[in-house]
Amino acid sequence: MLRKLFKRKPRLDATDPHDRISALAELDDGEQETFARLFLTDAEREVRLAALERLTRIEPLVQGLADDAVAEPAVARLLALMDDGTPAAARQHPAVLRAQLANAETPDAALAIATQIADLSERATALGGISRTNVRLAVAEAIWHPALLAELEKSARSRDKSLHRIARERLTQLKTASARRQQQDAQTEKLVADAVALGDEDPHHDARRDAIEHAWTQHLAAVEATDAQLARFGVVSRDLSALRHRFPARRESPKELAVDASIDFEPLLAQAETLLESASATIAAGLSDNAVAEFEQGIRALNGQWSVAADTKPPREEISVRFHQLIATLTAQARDMERACSLAAKANDLLRREVPGLDQPRFESIGVSQREIRRQSDAADGLLQRYAWPEKLPKPAVLAALEERRHVLAEAAERCEARTEAQAEEVVAGLAELRQSLDRGAVQEAVGQDRRLHELVRRLPRPRAERFNAELDEAGARIRELRDWRTYAEAPKREALCRQMAELADRPLEIDEQAEAVKSLRLQWNDLGAVDSHRDRELKKRFDRAAERAFEPCRIHFKEQAEQRAFNFKQRQAIVEALDGYLANNDWQQADWRGVEKVLRQARVEWRSYHPVDRKAGRELAARFHDLTSRIHALLKEEWERNIGLKRAIIEEAAQVRDSPDTATDKAEAMKNLQRRWQRVGAVPHGADQRLWKLFRANCDVVFEARNAVRHRHVQRSRAIEEAGVLLAELERRMDLDPALDRNIVADYEQRLHDLGALPKNVQQRVESILQEADRAVVARRGAASAD
Repeated sequence: MLRKLFKRKPRLDATDPHDRISALAELDDGEQETFARLFLTDAEREVRLAALERLTRIEPLVQGLADDAVAEPAVARLLALMDDGTPAAARQHPAVLRAQLANAETPDAALAIATQIADLSERATALGGISRTNVRLAVAEAIWHPALLAELEKSARSRDKSLHRIARERLTQLKTASARRQQQDAQTEKLVADAVALGDEDPHHDARRDAIEHAWTQHLAAVEATDAQLARFGVVSRDLSALRHRFPARRESPKELAVDASIDFEPLLAQAETLLESASATIAAGLSDNAVAEFEQGIRALNGQWSVAADTKPPREEISVRFHQLIATLTAQARDMERACSLAAKANDLLRREVPGLDQPRFESIGVSQREIRRQSDAADGLLQRYAWPEKLPKPAVLAALEERRHVLAEAAERCEARTEAQAEEVVAGLAELRQSLDRGAVQEAVGQDRRLHELVRRLPRPRAERFNAELDEAGARIRELRDWRTYAEAPKREALCRQMAELADRPLEIDEQAEAVKSLRLQWNDLGAVDSHRDRELKKRFDRAAERAFEPCRIHFKEQAEQRAFNFKQRQAIVEALDGYLANNDWQQADWRGVEKVLRQARVEWRSYHPVDRKAGRELAARFHDLTSRIHALLKEEWERNIGLKRAIIEEAAQVRDSPDTATDKAEAMKNLQRRWQRVGAVPHGADQRLWKLFRANCDVVFEARNAVRHRHVQRSRAIEEAGVLLAELERRMDLDPALDRNIVADYEQRLHDLGALPKNVQQRVESILQEADRAVVARRGAASAD
């Protein structure tokens, strides 16, 4: 198996978790990287907790907070290690804040912690987890935030009755005060309107004015009290100063006014014209109830100033007519704007509705789409009529959008009508095809066409659909007749197929042939079409039972194949897990690269041997396997490339040694050193290694051949010196002992010595000396012989 090739793993990677815990206990406290890795990645919770007890780094602890298996002990460890230097990300982590909040001893401390939890739902849940009841209730009493109260009411509903009661009562107070504020706003408008409408000609003017002012004073006090209550919930208070200014001042009696003959009505007329011009700006800025109220207040104030001045000194008739025309126009515009504000909500509701489309599932048919289009179009037309917006004023944004929606609805109606026509034409064509199928007796084809036509007709508007239903009913009757006839004609065929399937079940074939035969009979049965009669249904049951028996051997065979595929899949999973662990735990800085080659080669061999596997399940596993082998091969390739580079460098050095002027012996020694370095270089692919070795060996051969030639010359020279010594010794002996020594014998020795080749200088000198001595001896003997 692949795992046999792996190196022996250290104890921290042992299979038994107890061994890993024991190995972890032997580590120094400085091994924080190892503690962090085991805490975050080990498969056993006991090992992770043991690593957690030794861990002092904050970052891994924060990562562990996201893992439910160790989140609680990680929080406890983090709280024990926290100090002023702890990063804010750890101190403000929701899990840490929840743990601190659960153990808070005072309400102030709990509130300070709770405010750091940004998510209101999490904050409400954390508040419910405070362990001390008095602190929990005191914190709840200090909460006035509406959204937080709503979350607290939901989270405490079935967990803490006291918290739930406090939150529910607070929300009830908020709801009551908000409703009272709306009533007060309406009362404000009524009191202001009553004060403005009070005419000077009213005989009870002063009494009614006093009553309205008294009611206004009490109303402002109530407004202030309500705003004070809502302020605790963070609701912005109303501007009492602005409210007071809205209430019109008491007019002085015309009798008390000092007669001023110099009253000028032109400025009031100019103010009216300016107010008329401001209507467009008010609309462009966006109509609202407040903007309309301010516009109406301006009209009332201007009208009041005019009435006071006119009571003092009547204006000229043309000025009075112009002013009242302007006031009438402004009043009409105010009514238009007020009406637009009142209709804006309905218009926005209509604009938020989805325009029916033919590709939207909720509008399942054209008729449904057309009805919805008509409803929206009628609603849009009604709103546009109620708007009755004057052409001289710019249109509000909602009104413009409403008119645009009306155009969109008209286009949608046209598309629906076009689709109706096209679908009706499709039904007409389908009916013609259905009739042709019935004429040919193609029952199954006709059934499918009939079903499709019914679906098409169902999607048509009802008036159009009714025109086709009669034809479909007629076609349906013909289909039933053909089915009855087909049942009568096909019954013998179904009987025959039942007999063939039963025979196949009793005398099965080879597995592949059996499966193919069952499939073929099943196809023939299906070609006969759906069964309708009771007899055909009984035949179908017989056929299905026989088919089950006939297919049983195939099912067993396929089950065995499935089990084999499942086994292969598990083995491949084991290979992938082994490779994953090998890749993660191997020390790649000190790797046994030849072992890596074996692991990679063996992994691929075993992977191919565990085949086949289920394609869908094995696709992802194959991707993981190829990814792991590619990553290991990439590491191995890096090592190969590095080693190839080292060997190429050695080859270059070998070439330099080959061409250097050093002696052959020195070159040979240098080549031997390079050969030793070559052997120490790590793994290289076989083909590349052979090519590099040929280049290196060629350089080595040149150097070693040169050295061998030198050695050969040394051997030859030594032999020549040795032979020369033997010849010289023999010549010396003959000089002393052989009386027959003559000039020819000496010449023969001289030739033999000459044939030995070049001799060392000292040896050559000795040769010449002895030869000369032999010549003198021969001459001396010849002279002695002549004398005798």
